[in-house]
Parts: sequence; structure tokens; C-alpha cells
Amino acid sequence: MVSRLVVLISLVLLPLQAIAALTASVDRNPVLAGEFFNLTIRAEQNVKGEQPDTTPLLKNFVVGPTSVRSNTSIINGQVNHTTQWQVELMARNPGTYEIPSFSVANMQSNPLSVKVVPSSTADNQSKDVYIETSMQSDTLYVQQAGVYTVKLFLANDLTEGQLGSPELETANVSQLGKQKESYEIIDGIRYLIIERNYLIQPQKSGQYTIKSPYFKGRIRDNYRTRAASAVGKDIQLNIKPIPQSSSGNWLPSELVTLNEEWQPEKQSYQIGEPITRTITVTALGITKEQLPEINLPTINGVRSYSDQAESNNLVRNGKVISQKVESFALMPQAPGSYTLPEVRVPWFNIITNRTEYATLPERKLTVVGDPNFVQPAISAPIQNNTLPESTQTNTANQTTFETPFYYWPLAILGYVLWLITLVIWWIKRKPATQTGNNDVTPKQSITPLPQLKEALKQNNQRAFYHQLVKLCTLHTGSADLTKLNNMVNNSQFAESVNHLQANLYAGKNHAVDLKFIYQQINNLNKKTKSENELTQLY
Repeated sequence: MVSRLVVLISLVLLPLQAIAALTASVDRNPVLAGEFFNLTIRAEQNVKGEQPDTTPLLKNFVVGPTSVRSNTSIINGQVNHTTQWQVELMARNPGTYEIPSFSVANMQSNPLSVKVVPSSTADNQSKDVYIETSMQSDTLYVQQAGVYTVKLFLANDLTEGQLGSPELETANVSQLGKQKESYEIIDGIRYLIIERNYLIQPQKSGQYTIKSPYFKGRIRDNYRTRAASAVGKDIQLNIKPIPQSSSGNWLPSELVTLNEEWQPEKQSYQIGEPITRTITVTALGITKEQLPEINLPTINGVRSYSDQAESNNLVRNGKVISQKVESFALMPQAPGSYTLPEVRVPWFNIITNRTEYATLPERKLTVVGDPNFVQPAISAPIQNNTLPESTQTNTANQTTFETPFYYWPLAILGYVLWLITLVIWWIKRKPATQTGNNDVTPKQSITPLPQLKEALKQNNQRAFYHQLVKLCTLHTGSADLTKLNNMVNNSQFAESVNHLQANLYAGKNHAVDLKFIYQQINNLNKKTKSENELTQLY
């Protein structure tokens, strides 16, 4: 009786042992290089919350998505549970590869050996789907940009599909622009060609492999669809290190140029006239992010405001061309001749293997006064009754007469009387002079121009600024508003004037209180006392 019970229990446990099994299999073996096949991992039980780790497969295969499904069946009253995972794999190159064992829910699967054979088709052009990869140069410097081109050829209508991206260790890989589509007849077969360009920028030196992107999808074949896949050839790259002789900003390129434009372009400029200087940097074989910024030195007497730079790149003949455009607003503050120094951008010529410089030559900037500006008032000096020597000479040459005998006594008497009158006037004026200001040149009061007030009412920043420059020129002899800032001696006033200039000539959008600037001019007028008060100007 006991022995029968043991046998019965053993028979019952046999299905349980089968349930605990974990198996792995492939849908075909051998398989073709560049084509997907299915790996199936099956557990004879219900597994929840776990799945096989497919990371080890990445070493030798392109690993697609993993799908999972569970099944429950009842046969002759016995309940069976199964869980199945399916993974799509593709080998890029021929050879024999091992699929390792997997562990799920304390179960271990069997390892597999898969043989990958070359495609039986000798020529890609006889395929319905194939990929071509290319790169103009297989040698790059660190951080040099290369263009990698992928072309997918489709002889049948595509119903669905996915084209991956190239892979390269220790490198920045990004797609350039949008893909292009075209049609071409090859050996009598019409192909749809999908072309993509990728920017490859290695970050470390050494020997590396660009893994080709793969395609997986479904194409139409007569009245049905079928699966299709393809992979291109890998490309070997030799990445050179940065030369030890290189210093400063590392800019590896075949060609770097600098160009400039002036608006307006003329021989001389007026005080306060806005000038736009646009500098363009163009480089071959580097990214737009690598292009350097142009920093112009400060020139006394010329204000400078830089605008936000614009950068872009494009692909021509398999090479990337990058460009950066920077604009500078220049505004002369005083007349004179100014020297704008040479602009230099160092770069490394990958053809000659030496450092070179892209340059803009030194430029002279001539600034003249604005004829529309009112010149500062100047006190009239005491006139000298003595004519210049040249005038006397000319007069003598033109008129000759004889001096009467009474001329000199009368002249001496008149001179003595004039001298006595001058002394009496000086004595009467002396007390007032002693209590006054000891400055040789009395200060002039600053009266805001009516046009300045009118521009304030209209909230016209450009007109207000123009009148402000006129006022500065009138009372300081220069259009440099820093001199007016020094007279006002108020940091908020100086900041407001700077913001006003930036709005007009640097494309900024600062909030400027024109009323505050006008009030500061009035306050300065109240504090300034002068014998030469300005009359109404307009």
C-alpha cells in the first residue's frame, strides 16, 4: 500500500518538474548575416514580474524588442501554464556565436550556438532591400567633424519600417537635417532611396568602428506583405590625437575664413551715427558649436554693443560647413580718427598639420562732427584794437596818408582818459568780484531744449536721444554722453542713458524712464549758476 502511494506521488510530480523547465530556441539555424531571426525563451509555468536579461546579447547581435505572452491550457483536466519571451536578433557579420543561458524565476535555460553565414547574394543590387554606408575620410582628428552617409534602397513598397542610427564609441553622433528621398533605376530595377547624413565627432584618439544602422520592416510582395531587414557595412576609423604643438582654442579644419560687412559703408562717419559691423566666421569640417566668439576690444570714444550671434551648418559634397554671424553696433562719441585692431582666429590646418590664422585687417574709422549740432556758446573776448600784422601790412599797401601834427597829443590824451575810466570801473566792480566764484570760466546753466521736452511728451526714444546728444555737444563740446553723465553725477542717470543707447543701437528692450532723465537735466540747471545764462535756443 505504501509503495503504491510513493509511485503515485512520483507520477504526479513529473508534470511539476516539466513545469519548472526553462528552454531557449531559435526559429532557424544557420542564419544569414544582416537578417533578423527570432530567439524564443519558454518557461513551463506562469512567471510574473520577471523577464530574461538580454544585455549579454548586445556583444554579438543587434537586439530588437522583446515581446512576452502567457498561456493557460486544460488538457484532460490538467491545467498547464506557459510564459514565452520572444527576442528579435540580427548578426552583422558571418561567424559562429553563442547565445548564453538565461535565468528566470530560479530556472536556468540551455545555451545555444548559432552559425551566421554570408548572404548567398553576391550583389546587393539583386536584393529587395539593402543599405550602403560611406564616409569621405576614414581618418579624423579628435573633435573634428566628419559626415557619415546612409542610403537605404527599397525595391518594393514599404508598409512599415524602422531605420536605426550609426553607433560609435566615445563620439558624438547626431543627424544632420532631414532625410532625403529619391528614385533611381539600377540594373532595370526601380529603387526608392532614403538618404540620411550624420555628424560624427570623435572625442578620443584610437582605432574605432562605426557600426552601420540596420533596417527592419515589412514590404509589399504581390498581394501580401513580408518581413524585410538589412544592415550596411561597418567602417573603421583612425582618430588622431590633438598635436602637442597646438595651443589655445582647438579648431581642426581644412579652411577657416573671416569676412566683414559695414552698414553704412563710407569714408567717414558723424558723431552719434549708428554703424553696424557684421563679422562672419566660416569653417569646414567642424560643428557650429565649435566656432569661436569674436571679442572686439574697447575703443575709447566709440561705444560698442554686440548682438546675439546666429549659427548654422550644412552639408556639401560630403563635408560639413559651419558658419557664425555676429553683429556689432558701433556709435562714435567724439570726432577723430580711431584704429580698430586686427581680428585674428587661430585654427589647425589638418592638411598642412600646422596652426594658421584667419584675419581681418586693421581698419581706420574717421569721425567728424555733425553739422546739425549746435556748437557750445563761447564768451566773446575783449577785442584788441590792434590789427594783425598781416592786416596792417595789407592796409598799408593799399592806403598811404600823412599823419597830422596834432594826432599824437590827442591819441595820448584819449588813451589816458580810457585808462582812468577802466580803473574807476574796476574799483566799483571789485566787491562783487571778491564774493563771486574765483573760476576763470563761469559755468553755463543747462536748459533743456524744447525739442527734448517735446520728445518726452511723445515718448519718442530716438528723438529724445538725438536732442540729448545735441544738448551734450552744446555744453561740453563733445557728443560723448559720459561727459554729461559726469556733470549730472547720478548712477541711475548714467544707467538710463546706457539703456537708451542699447535700445536704439543694440536691439535691446530695456525700460527707460525718459522723464527721469529730463528731471535730472532740470536739477542740474537749478544747481548751476553762471553769468552766461543760456537764452532760449529754439
